[in-house]
Amino acid sequence: MNHEIITALEKRVVDAHAEAMTIIIHDQESLTRANEKSLGLKALIKFIDDTFKPLYDADRAKAALTKETWDSFRIPPDTDYRRIKSDIGTFVVEQGRLKREAEHRVWLAEQEKIKAEAEAQRVVEEALRKAAAAEAKGQNDKAEQILNKAAALETKIAEKIEAANNLATAPIPAWVQTVGISTRQDWDVRLIDINLVPREYMMWDEVKSRKAMRDSKGTIKIPGVDKIEKTIVSQR
Repeated sequence: MNHEIITALEKRVVDAHAEAMTIIIHDQESLTRANEKSLGLKALIKFIDDTFKPLYDADRAKAALTKETWDSFRIPPDTDYRRIKSDIGTFVVEQGRLKREAEHRVWLAEQEKIKAEAEAQRVVEEALRKAAAAEAKGQNDKAEQILNKAAALETKIAEKIEAANNLATAPIPAWVQTVGISTRQDWDVRLIDINLVPREYMMWDEVKSRKAMRDSKGTIKIPGVDKIEKTIVSQR
């Protein structure tokens, strides 16, 4: 292969690795940058394969040497690509978890607010009823005490309502969005106890078990096999 081509390709690989090492995902902007970089690495890997495969196929006598050189160029960007893609998946999944937790907290706060409002109404209605009964018996002091106690309790409930309202109206983290990135759920298997695996899955047919798990979308239960749910990052 032409020396200039090798030198230029070597520089591309070194520069790509140096840039990949700077990728740390922590927000929307860094996620977008990571996605762009991973796609660039994917394109570089394809270029390397397209460059070396014809040479590998054309001269079998030098195939081992060609494969060694091929791998020396391919492995660094492939490693960086896999690492960044994994980081993207981890970040997207974590952001989704944080968003779901925030939404659940808001829902709980709304339920607490509804309960507190109902409690406040019940306290007022009960106090009015008891005060009226006391006044009817000429127990005006007792009626006043009942109303004062109810007013104090109503103030505490109002504070609880305000606190719940603050939580219920708290902002929910925006879902991260980057063109080209999507996720889907996947299911895998891991052997726990071979003695518990049903006969139809013997001898520990991992491929068959994995296919059964995926086909059932994780709903099938295979004794002796643990389900592993994974989020797969898709790029285009």
